[in-house]
Amino acid sequence: MRLVFRRARGVKSLLLAAAGATLIATVLLTGLADYSREVVDAGARSAISSATPEERSILVQGPAGGREFAERDAAIHDRYAGGFAGLDARVSTAAYAVGRQLTGDVGDARPDKDGVVFASVTFLDGLREQADLVDGAWPEPGATPVRTALAEAAARTLRLKVGDRVAIHDRLSGKSTEIEVSGIWRPRDTNAPFWRLAPGVADGAAPQSSTYGPFVVDRADFLSGFAASASAAWLVEPDLAGAPLSTLDAVGRATTSTVDTLAEEIGLGSSGLVTSRLDQLTGRLERADLVGRSALITPMLLMVVLGGYALVLVAVLMTEQRRGETALLRARGAARVQLASLAAREAALVVLPAAVLAPLLASQILRYVDRVPMLAAGALSLTPRFDALTWVVAGLAAAGCAVAMLGPALRRGDTYVAEMASRSRPTRRAAAQRASLDIALVGLAVLGWFQLRQYSSPLAGGDLGIDPLLAASPTLGVLAGAAIALRALPPLTRLAERAVDRKPWTATIFGMWQAGRRPQAGPVLLLALAVAVSTLAWCLAGTSERSLVDQADHQVGADLRLLEATRFAPDGRAAEVAALPGAETVLPAWRDSLRLGAEGVSASVISLDAAQAAGVVRIRDDVAGGSPQSLFAKLSEGRVEAPVVDLPAGTRRISGEVETEVAGWANEFYSPPEPAVHTDAVFAVAGGYRRVPLGFSRNAERLRFAVDLPEDLQSVRLAGFLVSSSGPAGFRVDWEARSLVADGTPVDLASSGPWQARTRAGAEAAGGAVPTVDYTQPNAGLWGYEQPVSLVVTRARKAAPVPVVATPAALSALRLGSGDETRMSLGQGEVDVRFAGTVAAVPGTEDGAALLADLPSLAAEAFYGYGEVRQPQEWWLSTGADPHATAAAAAALPGIQVLDRRAAADAAGRDPYGVGARAALFAAALGAVLIAAMGIGVDIRATARRRVGELAVLHTLGASPRLLGRSLVAEQTFLAGVGVIVGLVVGVGVAATMAPLVILTPAAGRPVPEPLLTIEWSPVGATAGGLLLLTLVLSASVALAARQRLIAAQLRIGADA
Repeated sequence: MRLVFRRARGVKSLLLAAAGATLIATVLLTGLADYSREVVDAGARSAISSATPEERSILVQGPAGGREFAERDAAIHDRYAGGFAGLDARVSTAAYAVGRQLTGDVGDARPDKDGVVFASVTFLDGLREQADLVDGAWPEPGATPVRTALAEAAARTLRLKVGDRVAIHDRLSGKSTEIEVSGIWRPRDTNAPFWRLAPGVADGAAPQSSTYGPFVVDRADFLSGFAASASAAWLVEPDLAGAPLSTLDAVGRATTSTVDTLAEEIGLGSSGLVTSRLDQLTGRLERADLVGRSALITPMLLMVVLGGYALVLVAVLMTEQRRGETALLRARGAARVQLASLAAREAALVVLPAAVLAPLLASQILRYVDRVPMLAAGALSLTPRFDALTWVVAGLAAAGCAVAMLGPALRRGDTYVAEMASRSRPTRRAAAQRASLDIALVGLAVLGWFQLRQYSSPLAGGDLGIDPLLAASPTLGVLAGAAIALRALPPLTRLAERAVDRKPWTATIFGMWQAGRRPQAGPVLLLALAVAVSTLAWCLAGTSERSLVDQADHQVGADLRLLEATRFAPDGRAAEVAALPGAETVLPAWRDSLRLGAEGVSASVISLDAAQAAGVVRIRDDVAGGSPQSLFAKLSEGRVEAPVVDLPAGTRRISGEVETEVAGWANEFYSPPEPAVHTDAVFAVAGGYRRVPLGFSRNAERLRFAVDLPEDLQSVRLAGFLVSSSGPAGFRVDWEARSLVADGTPVDLASSGPWQARTRAGAEAAGGAVPTVDYTQPNAGLWGYEQPVSLVVTRARKAAPVPVVATPAALSALRLGSGDETRMSLGQGEVDVRFAGTVAAVPGTEDGAALLADLPSLAAEAFYGYGEVRQPQEWWLSTGADPHATAAAAAALPGIQVLDRRAAADAAGRDPYGVGARAALFAAALGAVLIAAMGIGVDIRATARRRVGELAVLHTLGASPRLLGRSLVAEQTFLAGVGVIVGLVVGVGVAATMAPLVILTPAAGRPVPEPLLTIEWSPVGATAGGLLLLTLVLSASVALAARQRLIAAQLRIGADA
């Protein structure tokens, strides 16, 4: 070791630099390894908490089976009493009566094509823990009539309240019973898995059906009075909170087995259905884990490349400084093994301290970093782990640094003369090797880019737990770009020499000449890599943050989106929303779901007022296919006709007479009381229509009404009337509005005619010159008693297609194109639609297939064609300077859920995977700056020492020390400038090609909308400018110090001779 220490003293500055670079790289790699484990754990917890109900539970459905129900119920409870795949599990039971029809007044319920409205009568175990009573009390067993608790949304649609009795007809047995509403309840969290047992609870109706409820009765009452031909369901909810990824993998496998075998095991056989997406959750978590780990590996690879190259550069400088010494040792008999042993022991002096100190320093840094607000907001709690893996990573990092230092020393040796010749004239073999390496790097980078463009799902990566394509592509791009750019350094240097050759800049000319005769471009490449790495890191981080904002804008759709908890806005909501502080524009909205095409592609439909949407809806120009204004203009220009009767301005009271004749409500087999006919006036308002009850009329008995319009109803545009009653087949209703007076002014309804009438099913009924309808109930077969009668009377008009724009996926599913027309189920009826254009994605939706419709047009077709008066389900708002105050005021409204695009962006920015990856990139940028600064300083100092002999000769020949110093500064300035420019170009170029492709959602999907490159010029410019300034400062300081060495170097001139 004595010889090792003696050799080390000769290059102590280089060894100190190598030790510093090794320590930086090892600490960063060790810290990032520990940090990545914390990020992955936090990411898994976050993904589980945001999973959908279908992804957190297993639903079993089948016939109740009479006596077998108790056995099946006990079997499934016993099976999961011990848990599910090692996790605690809760089992909830429900049963549903079949064929129960609502008779009498059904409020605003929409019957099916046969005119029937069904009731969902059920019992739900555990309902009291999942819902809150709004009014009344929970049902108690044994009461007469049977007590029921009704969901709030269904109560609103059916116009029921506590104490009302509901007639229910069993269409299978022919018996009718009454149940009494004892309570009305509201779900606490409609996203809880429990509500899979009551689908459509938020709407008050089962999806795409005419079944309303649920009417929840006690289990005992259900089994005694409603169990005949009933169906049953069981919900299994494993406790996923805190479960590690390995356990979740077992849950996924157990779910697959359960879906395949559980129905047979509990006796349901082929009539049972088991559904769950738990296996999809585990698969999504695996993909998220893969993407998260890969994103965290990228900065580690960048550090490996930069740190490794810096050490290689230091090793090359040491090798060059010892060329003569090494050749002399070989000439005196030193074997290659002996020289390698000396180099290895020397490298050990550098890396062993780093291997020991790295875990300690990394833990301290992580404790400090844990206080950074960005990480705290991302639910990351960094707890250093002094386990075996930490020390293994530190050891491997140190070993890699040792290998980087040993590389130049282990190459095949040569004679002293050959060594000196190769120093100035590289061989063709060396040039070919470099060219081959460049081609390989470029080929790999281009291959990675093509693969990323076709990327659909993560690559497994074997047992590594990372996607090598995602992890390595940015690093390969940086290496390939830097290598190719630096091949232009020699011709660039020659061009620069020619540019200054005729200038009276002696120091600059001399510096450019020195730059052109440098044997290698290592320092330039190091600086270029450092700037490229930091630029790429800043661009990836900035693009990711911008993508999160764009995704939040798309998910929310506006500054604020308010959701009605019951899916129906109460009267007066429009005025409440308009009065919110800071609310500039308020758009009511409808939201529907439907299936498209023969494949049944799931699609979402958003309906807004297109004339005002441009100032509210958040949509990027590239997503809209142009400007948002032109997109919404396509919708508003095709708005359908909706004729109304304009009442005098400022009307606050209406009065008049309605005459009704009914017949055929009784026969020899069925003699109910004479039915009443209910009449509503309907006004056109923003976002649809609003009904105003006028009262009831009976046979040959006129309704004389005088009604004050609601305070929040400012519209004076009368759209028509709704007429409702009920009766058997042959029941006839002859209704006519005889007169209408608005604030004492008679309204000539006849002059606004002709008038038309339709049923709620869309069938035509007899109208007339004045508001009138003559309708006879058709024969509905065996179940024709007490069928609802729902009629709409409006001014006559021709139906027109509703203008919509659709995504390419929706048009593909329908096999249609822009400009085509078709008929679709929108709202609660079928309407004609015309595709006015295409849009890449519809804001506020998650489905790839989606449609955006003009709400006034759709509402008009729904009302005039079907008598549908539908309340908005959502409110889209643009806000002023204080959106937080608007959001807070909106959250205080009862029954409102607030979606805030800024809050959504903040929440997405706190996702552990995203926060972790961005923080790791910041660490990579910092590490790049530190390593580059150290390498550049060492190279400048080594260059000055190597050139001191030449400078002494030039000084002897008459060159002043000031001239020589300026030439050294000019040389380093040129090389540093080239390195910085190359680094910026390469970093921005790689970011432009790679960043939009490597940024994925936590579910490993492409973000919607696609990411756009964002260049953070402030930190990028500061990093590049700082490194350039550091190079100039170091060059100037070394140039000043070189003057003192010139005298000593002059005295040694000729000593070698």
